[in-house]
Amino acid sequence: MDILLAHAYTLYDDPHERKVMKPYPPLGILYLSSYLKSRGYSVGVYDSTFKSQTDFDAVLAAEKPSVVGIYINLMTKFAALTMIRKAKDSGAWVVVGGPEPPYYAEEYLRRGADVVVVGEGELTLDELIPALIKSGKSGLSAIEGIAYLDDDGVLVETEDRPLIADLSAMPWPDREAIDIPEYMRIWRENHGQSSVSVIQARGCPYTCKWCSHSVFGNTH
Repeated sequence: MDILLAHAYTLYDDPHERKVMKPYPPLGILYLSSYLKSRGYSVGVYDSTFKSQTDFDAVLAAEKPSVVGIYINLMTKFAALTMIRKAKDSGAWVVVGGPEPPYYAEEYLRRGADVVVVGEGELTLDELIPALIKSGKSGLSAIEGIAYLDDDGVLVETEDRPLIADLSAMPWPDREAIDIPEYMRIWRENHGQSSVSVIQARGCPYTCKWCSHSVFGNTH
């Protein structure tokens, strides 16, 4: 497996979420999966929503991915740090992205991540995966939209990557990679009807300091 895409949200570990019981699929990594598959990569998706950390151990041992990419937000960062360590122990290169890591790139890198993706991940991962598999961290300075530590432990932040110009050219999210019926079952049993999510816009018109501006900037 070239890359295992994962996130760190676990429904049953969060008492508040167990009361709400309104889980939605991780569409961000599903978009990454469909794009990378279209580019010829061998891609796995680890959807942690209904799983535990021991399930992640089993996937790492079975699939032995060359690269593990972990989506992290404000609420999942502590669980993600455990996943970073587990992925490194398995021998994989670890790439993190999402709204949280760009704000704290050096901290995530010093806690075990090899690369932080800043901005949209599709085109960046298309360059980054073969570079890591072939040459490790050497030569990463030419890849836009990343941060990493050089051989001296100094933080390197490359040039920003422009946003994808033609969103209509991107494939639909890889919903087949996860258990959509389980999401629908939980919704139906707790709320009487099922619900699925879509993404209808890129970016956000508002100015929250903790959200997705690290990925999409101040565009909408």
